[in-house]
Amino acid sequence: MSGFLLRLVLLAIVWLLALGEVSWGDLAVGLILSAGLPWLLGYHRSDRSPERLGSRVLRFWPFLLAAGHRVIAGAWDVTAIVLGWRPATPGYVEVPIGARTLNGIVVTSWLTTLIPGSAFVNLDDERGVMLFHVLDATDPEVFRSELDQFYERYQRHVFP
Repeated sequence: MSGFLLRLVLLAIVWLLALGEVSWGDLAVGLILSAGLPWLLGYHRSDRSPERLGSRVLRFWPFLLAAGHRVIAGAWDVTAIVLGWRPATPGYVEVPIGARTLNGIVVTSWLTTLIPGSAFVNLDDERGVMLFHVLDATDPEVFRSELDQFYERYQRHVFP
């Protein structure tokens, strides 16, 4: 039960960060989305985590800083593409789910959608992939690699 509450609170914090403001209504919506998104996706995976609660809370802060860095870098990339400083070819990229639990998939999809220039599109559980639309799909392996590296270094310890 405490694991569920921790996930609920941490996902709601990610929601409030996405909005850039805090109000009681925004918090309520964030909590509802955090609790209801797994149900809405109709996706069931084991959410057992080898990480202990204290460790996950401590590792949340580096995760949060790294996520903020990715959002800023994404904004810069989109600016460079829009201003014509860098060419880009929009497209879809499939990313393997890998070891991600349901919470890991939800956080990956939310975070990737928060990053300018990319958006979660679909989950194909049968094939074990997540589909994203990216502003620059010139080299899909770079997008996959960055997402996997972020997951392994920061996210896996908090939202496996």
